[in-house]
Amino acid sequence: MKFNFNVNEILDSKDNEYTGINYNKSESKDFIIDKTGGEFNLRVFAPLVFEPLVKKDLTLPSLRIDAVTVNLNRSKTIKKESIEGRDSTIKEHITNGDFSISIDGLIANEKGDEYPKEKLFLLKQFLNAPYSLRITHAILNRFGIYELVIDSYSIPSISGTKNIQKFTASATSDETVELIIRDNV
Repeated sequence: MKFNFNVNEILDSKDNEYTGINYNKSESKDFIIDKTGGEFNLRVFAPLVFEPLVKKDLTLPSLRIDAVTVNLNRSKTIKKESIEGRDSTIKEHITNGDFSISIDGLIANEKGDEYPKEKLFLLKQFLNAPYSLRITHAILNRFGIYELVIDSYSIPSISGTKNIQKFTASATSDETVELIIRDNV
C-alpha cells in the first residue's frame, strides 16, 4: 500500500496553496501562508528537521520528516508558604521547568513501495545520539525550543503498509549554555 498526499486537496480550499518552508531563514516561519496573508494555519502536519550533527565521533546530515505532530508539557517550580492565620498559601514563582515533548511521526519512502530503511537508519542515529539535537519545527521554535534531548523512543509496526514506518519519541527541551571565563586580576 502506498500513500500519496496532495496538500492542496487536504486543505479543501481552492483559495489556499501550500508554499512550503524556507529553512534558510533564522526563524521558522509558518508552514502555510494563504494568499490573504493569514498566519499559522494548523490544518496539516508541521515538518520536523533534525539539523546536521557534527561531533568528533559522530557526523549526521540533516533529516526532514514531513509527517510529525508534537505535544508540549511544561511544569513550573512554585514555592508555597503557609502563614498562620491565613486560609491559603503564599506562592512564589521560582522557575519555569523544561518542556516535555512528545513526538509522533511517520517516515516514508516517497520513491516507491519499498521500506524506508535509509531514513529509518538515519532517524535511529539521531534518536540514539548522546547529544543535544538542533531542530527546526514551526510550533517548537515558536515556543523558543531549538534544541532537545531524546529521552526515549518507540518504533511500532503498521500493518498493511510497506513504505511507511511510524515512530514516537519523548524528549526534553535543552538550551546551549555559554560559559564565560574571566581572568581574576
